[in-house]
Amino acid sequence: MMKKIRIMLIEDHNVFREGLKKLLELEENMAVVAEAGSCREALDILTKDIDVILLDIGLPDGDGIELAGKIKEKYPHIKHVALTTYDDAIFIKKAMECGIKGFVPKYAFFEEIRAAVLMTHRGGTYLYPGLSTNTLLNLADPGLSETDLHILQLLASGKNQKEIAGSLFISLSTFRRRLRDILAKLNVSSVEEALTTAVKKGLI
Repeated sequence: MMKKIRIMLIEDHNVFREGLKKLLELEENMAVVAEAGSCREALDILTKDIDVILLDIGLPDGDGIELAGKIKEKYPHIKHVALTTYDDAIFIKKAMECGIKGFVPKYAFFEEIRAAVLMTHRGGTYLYPGLSTNTLLNLADPGLSETDLHILQLLASGKNQKEIAGSLFISLSTFRRRLRDILAKLNVSSVEEALTTAVKKGLI
């Protein structure tokens, strides 16, 4: 017999939660084993016998992202899918850092929610198809090193190139080569553009 994916629903709107529960339980490989309408209720009934959590980000007594982080600390094996209306790159990056790997809008077709559950259960990440191109670009990892990020932070603080080179104990020409590499990684042509892009990506 096929083992079912054990799902917990954390959603404060009862009608939406009940409707989603009925749709999920029509799936042969899924079962809703727990439900909660708030952060406190979720933490009270949470057990290790859950595979995937579908959670609302805006709960009446707290932030769904912070809740996911707390759950991840206690049960790192549980996967999380956020039911959200946000597609901001900084928001999604923060959510990912707290262990959320799936993002689906509440207005999505059930097939998207189903796909998110399956993908995250397998260890993948699911970003819903309607996510804007700009958001996807902002989520992309530019491959910057810790030193690259430190240089950007120093530039953002107002230090000039000679000062930064001195603080890194490298020559000005070496610093400028390093700076050109950073611009190339961010796909920009000036320091101003690099700083703007880094801020948008939540890098500095």
